[in-house]
Amino acid sequence: MEETIRIRAVDKSDWSSVVEGFDIETIQDVLEVVGADGQKIGLLCETEDGNSYINGQPETAYISLQAAATALLKGKE
Repeated sequence: MEETIRIRAVDKSDWSSVVEGFDIETIQDVLEVVGADGQKIGLLCETEDGNSYINGQPETAYISLQAAATALLKGKE
């Protein structure tokens, strides 16, 4: 059986405490990825310019949330 993940939106009031290295004004959405076991796998951050990032690391941009999520999950293996 494959592992199931859950993705939930992080409340905007919490963005500054979970995402470092970004100007909060440029962020469009922050999502928390949780595994089937309830453990946090990581964060996905989407900026207004359309780029997506893993765990709030501005060094590596992904072209979509799907690409960032795939990279996040592959890094977990």
